[in-house]
Amino acid sequence: MTPRSVGRRRVLAGLAAGGALLPAGAARAATPAPTATSTAGGSDLPLRVVLLDVTPSAYSAQDPERSTVVVRVRVENPGARALTGLTARLVAQRAPSVARSALDDWARAPDRASITRSSASSDDVAVGAGALAPGAGAEVSLSLAAADLGSGAGAHLAAVEVSGDDGKVGVVRTFLVSAPPQVAPTPLTLLLPLVTGRDGSPGGLARAVGDRLGPLVAASSDPRTAWALDPALPAAVRDVVAAAEAAAAAASAGQPAGATPGGAVPTGEEARAVGAWLADLRAAAGGRDVVALPHGDPDLLALERSAHGPQLLARAVAAAAGALDDLGATVRTDLAWPADEAADEDVLALARGAGATAVVLDDACLVPDGDLTFTPAGRAEVEVGGSVVETLVADRTMSSVLADCADADQVVLVRQRLIAEAATTTLQRPSDPRPQLLVAPRSFSPVAGAVQALVADVEASGWARWQPLTDLLAAPAPAAPWAGPVVPRAAARAALPTAHVAAVDAELTGADGFATALRTPDGRPAPQLLAQQRSALLLLGASWRGHTADLPAARTRVEEALAGLVAGIGIVGGSVRNLAAERSELPVTLVNELDVPVQVDLVLKPRTPRVQLDAVPRQTVAARSQQRVAVPVRALANGGVVVEAQLRTPAGSAVGEPVDIHLNVRADVETWISGVVGGGAAGLLVLGVVRAVRKGRRRVDEAEHADLAAAPREESAPTGQG
Repeated sequence: MTPRSVGRRRVLAGLAAGGALLPAGAARAATPAPTATSTAGGSDLPLRVVLLDVTPSAYSAQDPERSTVVVRVRVENPGARALTGLTARLVAQRAPSVARSALDDWARAPDRASITRSSASSDDVAVGAGALAPGAGAEVSLSLAAADLGSGAGAHLAAVEVSGDDGKVGVVRTFLVSAPPQVAPTPLTLLLPLVTGRDGSPGGLARAVGDRLGPLVAASSDPRTAWALDPALPAAVRDVVAAAEAAAAAASAGQPAGATPGGAVPTGEEARAVGAWLADLRAAAGGRDVVALPHGDPDLLALERSAHGPQLLARAVAAAAGALDDLGATVRTDLAWPADEAADEDVLALARGAGATAVVLDDACLVPDGDLTFTPAGRAEVEVGGSVVETLVADRTMSSVLADCADADQVVLVRQRLIAEAATTTLQRPSDPRPQLLVAPRSFSPVAGAVQALVADVEASGWARWQPLTDLLAAPAPAAPWAGPVVPRAAARAALPTAHVAAVDAELTGADGFATALRTPDGRPAPQLLAQQRSALLLLGASWRGHTADLPAARTRVEEALAGLVAGIGIVGGSVRNLAAERSELPVTLVNELDVPVQVDLVLKPRTPRVQLDAVPRQTVAARSQQRVAVPVRALANGGVVVEAQLRTPAGSAVGEPVDIHLNVRADVETWISGVVGGGAAGLLVLGVVRAVRKGRRRVDEAEHADLAAAPREESAPTGQG
């Protein structure tokens, strides 16, 4: 809630007329809506002027070492014609600003606006040799005695103006800030986002580390700087490193390279880059406040608009559980951070239902109910459903200024502007320091070293001191009533489409059904499936705001990856099976091409009632293997039969498409064969008996017989005769 003195039109009119002074005591109204570049607007002048340094960042006329302000700029001619007669001068308003709105109006004032009254000015200094050819540039150093700025403490509107034969040809605006008197500095808290982007592949992670995540961790050299960390980030990095190590081991063994659970094969360079970042993250985590976001940093407003929102948020919270246990920091899981720091009571109720007891909003979402003449503390308490939600209220203006650290040419402007904001806030109520929160945008990609220097210089000015997030949460909330919270229209329009949220929920529901089939030996869900579920959750991330046209293709990639898992399990087809008996077995071969065992139910349904199949027990098919299942079958009638074979998960979800198994049933063949075999055996038996009988007779008939009738009878000798 930045107080305003007068409307912007009135201030700009005064500037254009040559008077940049504001009436004393005019410090009221709401925060101005910041532009993308809060410290400098687009120029319609032919020369470009870049602020290189302001020394000291806070001057003091009583301190000889800080009694002269020196401003260095670089003047560039991007045009197609040479400019001549070029001189530069530093001009500053003598009286300090008493309202923060004046700072914002000055930063965004038209290029032609100047300070012409009650101003102090440096000597004119020639730019280069007094002329700049097309594409040429020159550095200029300008100085101004601190005593010339008067005795008032605070921030002075200032500018470096370049004039030539054509009049005013270039300008850069800034602020000259005095050292503070004996006042309590304004406490500041800085929250930096460490969130996933839209590309979670190994290459995408490596690029994010180089462009955004690496500079953010390096910018956190001060442990008072807080992080909002998406647990999906370190989990993805660990997967990349593990896959690279497995690939190296496989290569040394002459085996195929490994991949992440998401299916991508990381290069050694990618793995080293993300692994080094994770090591830096752990090293910098100690002693700071870390806010653990739900997995994928979901768009809370989009979830609240969907009937599936509560269950999806619960899944994201569950997926994040334990992911930061090895970070070595105190991790908070009870602080919600909606996209654009915007939420209404329904969004807060959704977050509270998922376990949040505090939330980060900004002063465009939560504003005081009534005008204030000062900037209130960045703390509030909002009642939702009869419960109080602790609220951290980010200063939208200072947060927007901070975002300009992504531009190297804006870094010094950002420093001077933030010191000016802190000074003006402090002087509004010098005996009542009110803590303020600065939140960087989720896409924040600061220039290397910019944030570290900014944190040090702002505190060194004496107008502010940095404090941890925990201290801000512990600060008392002001008793002033609040209007809202409300979601600004721009933030409401940016939310992800409800249809997209429903599509992601449907994808996850399908994955849930398949999950019961894929289990590791210790009973946990398979990493491959978990990776696909988490990839689906990433599609709900706030980072997709502004990129909704890319969501259908992203969903297709997740669907294809899940379909690839399902396709790894199937039934081997084959030729027609012949059944020649009333009772026999039908062989069915199951195949598992995945790296984990699967549990499936084989369901067989004959399309005609010619056979009866027994139920098949649940099958566990080992990883990378085939398994033959012998299904008892009873033939009821002859003829062709098509049996539909379908694999299902233990939860009952179909796995792949059904396979037709063709049977040729000839149950009477067994009887016919038995009859033929039996008849043949009987015939052979009879034939054997006949042959045996005949053979016996032939042998008797052919034998030589004695003629008993013709044989002479021998007479016996009479007993006793001699």
